[in-house]
Amino acid sequence: MEVTDEDVETELTTLRERYATLVGVERPAADGDFVTLDLTATIEEEEIDSVSGVSYQIGAGNMLEGLDEALTGLSAGETTTFSSALVGGDHAGEDAEVTVTASVIKEQELPEVDDDFAQMASEHDTVEELKESLRTQAADAKRNEQAIQARDKLIEHLQEAADFPIPTGVVEDEVTRHLAAEGREDDTEHGEEVRVETTEGLRRQLLLDVLAEQVDVKIGQNEVLEFMLNTARQYQMDPNELIKNASENGQMPSFIAEVTRNKSVATALRQVKVVDSTGAEVDLTDYIGSDEEDAQMEAEAQAAAVQAAAGPATELVDVDLDEGDDDAAAEAVEGTDAGDQTEEAEPSKD
Repeated sequence: MEVTDEDVETELTTLRERYATLVGVERPAADGDFVTLDLTATIEEEEIDSVSGVSYQIGAGNMLEGLDEALTGLSAGETTTFSSALVGGDHAGEDAEVTVTASVIKEQELPEVDDDFAQMASEHDTVEELKESLRTQAADAKRNEQAIQARDKLIEHLQEAADFPIPTGVVEDEVTRHLAAEGREDDTEHGEEVRVETTEGLRRQLLLDVLAEQVDVKIGQNEVLEFMLNTARQYQMDPNELIKNASENGQMPSFIAEVTRNKSVATALRQVKVVDSTGAEVDLTDYIGSDEEDAQMEAEAQAAAVQAAAGPATELVDVDLDEGDDDAAAEAVEGTDAGDQTEEAEPSKD
């Protein structure tokens, strides 16, 4: 958990990169440079795909395997070829001969670290204040990583301790659907990868469903709504649209089930002892809540239910909804009060 000066410098570099400018260079491309490039992929001398004017940072590794090595050392205007497996389209997974041309090479120019930068990039007036804030951020990130590790280790322990059969029909249906959606029905190797992933995912879902029953998980409307809002942010969707679609398409049971599974792990973590690498006990209350908080939430939900039964319906959610969407939002969280249990929710296929 110790935050080092190196941790702070890493955070500072990340912040400087947000305000970096790109400057053209005359030298060969190197790791970290941004290259404007043209790509052409051929299989048995037949052009399969091509792109032009794409900007790519060497080292990002989010395009084709082997592209970083091909671009490194390449000067502007030069062309080279390499072999790589395609990652999309009708020929995904097939090896192709890729020709790449670098037209422009630019490097990042980071701003100087001074008080002017601190004032521009943050609410702080000095570099010292900025670094102290970044040190706090790094500590928060380490604590968050501890919570993630604790969650993963508990799930791993439960999976190792539990041995139960998985419904093969459900797995095979999902594998067939997945391969058909990708147009790769005859790809045996990829099918086996999907089968393993699907089996592991289903085993985890079933395990957490049983765990939720044993630890008596209860979820509230606010927890479901918060999960949906976070999901909307993750996929850059309009929260109102997500809530409306979930209500209209019958997806709410899947959201409820996922929230319940997540909370089952948090609740179970309250019943185990978590220690760090030094043997010191780790307090995860900020991440897993407490039984007292759950009891208060349940009491508030029951009071709200009594109030709703005694008078006009109260507002269930507090989001910026367009006119006409209020009913959809209310329906979206209907039936997700603190008394709802996992067995009432259908397992998602995620």
